[in-house]
Amino acid sequence: MSETTATPDATLAAATVNNALPAARLSLLGTLLGPDKTHALMRLGRSRVTRVEVGDRIDGATVAAIGEGVVVLSRKGRSEQLSLPRS
Repeated sequence: MSETTATPDATLAAATVNNALPAARLSLLGTLLGPDKTHALMRLGRSRVTRVEVGDRIDGATVAAIGEGVVVLSRKGRSEQLSLPRS
């Protein structure tokens, strides 16, 4: 059985407000941590949502790590981190 984590209150509130998520080209919507696989839900642009795992490529970057509420991307030798809003 996989573990579940609570969604931060700020994320729940943002989910019901129009245009609450950043207008960035790439946004983190959530992370799914399981015993065998770890995934993240990412929004690319304003409408495309995709599930990624470590090693996948998205928007010219490689998913380097996924943790609770955070994704680390590697782009042109540099790391960038996307995080969920904290409550």
